[in-house]
Amino acid sequence: MELKTLYFSLIIYLYKKLYMPYPQSQLSHRPCPISGSHEVTLLYHQDFCLSENHPLKDGYDLVCSLQSGFVFADTVVTQSEYDRFYAEYSKYEDGKTSTGTGESPFDHERLIKTAQRIAHYSQNRFPQILDIGCANGGLLLELKNLGFQNLDGIDPSPICVENTKKNSGIYAWKGGLFHPQTSKKYDLVILSHVLEHVNDIQGALKSVSSLLADQGMIYIEVPDANRYIDYCYSPYQDINTEHINHFSQISLMNLASQNGFEVFSHDDLIIYSSPKHPYPALYQIWRKIKNTSPKPLIKDHQLSDKISLYLNQSLKMMNNIDQIFSEFSSSQIPIIVWGTGQLVMKLLAYTSLAKANIIAFTDGNPINWTKTINGVSVIPPKEIQDSGIPIIITSLLHQSEIAETITLHLKLKNPIITLEI
Repeated sequence: MELKTLYFSLIIYLYKKLYMPYPQSQLSHRPCPISGSHEVTLLYHQDFCLSENHPLKDGYDLVCSLQSGFVFADTVVTQSEYDRFYAEYSKYEDGKTSTGTGESPFDHERLIKTAQRIAHYSQNRFPQILDIGCANGGLLLELKNLGFQNLDGIDPSPICVENTKKNSGIYAWKGGLFHPQTSKKYDLVILSHVLEHVNDIQGALKSVSSLLADQGMIYIEVPDANRYIDYCYSPYQDINTEHINHFSQISLMNLASQNGFEVFSHDDLIIYSSPKHPYPALYQIWRKIKNTSPKPLIKDHQLSDKISLYLNQSLKMMNNIDQIFSEFSSSQIPIIVWGTGQLVMKLLAYTSLAKANIIAFTDGNPINWTKTINGVSVIPPKEIQDSGIPIIITSLLHQSEIAETITLHLKLKNPIITLEI
């Protein structure tokens, strides 16, 4: 056994003995997306404070399958409810505040590298390409720039569809994994940062397989849950309302063998979710094969241990942040909260921020304007008045950019509170 592997095993053993209670076995509402089994152990329960009339639920158990070792959210939200969420609440519609469009330099570089990776494996094998969950068409545009011609895009958001057509000149239409709205056959289907969002993964892959030509391929890219702990910038960043499946290379390989595919290529990646924050991802390229029986599952023995370390680190970070809010909850000084994303959903559920005197929320994404959270309105940033009311920035990944927007672009003199941890 290599020294590095031995060292990691020792750390995991000591962590379990000191910090982890005996795993609680239970039956899940949602079957394991890989094995189909309902036998799981409970790792953590996550609550969220959602905006009024939000289509998703305000919490779920994070569990690990006893059969496959896969970690997933045991949510009771149905696939149709997720479909509605991505059609009506898509954060990807606004290219300035989300990834997938290429408007920011770091996102543009990511899309270029992804397109080059796909081109490397092409060798004229991919004359017909479909990007499912294409957002605003940034990846399709980079493939077009590399000379690919027969490109299509699908997205559940009609605004993303129109943005794709406008930004890239590539044909796109409203649809999704389960309702692709086409009978065309493709040589390559792209699922880039899609499968972590999908409730019914087995059903999704059957749908994708029906779109593939003989020997057709799928390019899959997802966050690498084995490395969450190595890039932990924000507490429970990856345990959120949208990411309900937590993949490793082993779990994706299991998924391929269970659904009539062979793994053609795979590797680990580092991408950027903001300029200063590298983020772990992985990709696999699958090839469709005929007349094959599913291979036995290879249990992932490492994934739940790595995620447990990540959960423990997140708890420490959350406790540190809570200390920042304590004076505001006790003094009841009026405050404005900048941010309505995943972190604030957890801060309002677990910290004293929920007891503070919040007079308004604001956010850079127009899709959130007019919503209410705990009875408090979400307003556009331009409606914030220049006053002595403190603005608390509830983003750890983008706080420097938001602070710059407040002081330089909006020219506000309000005190700014950041979450230094």
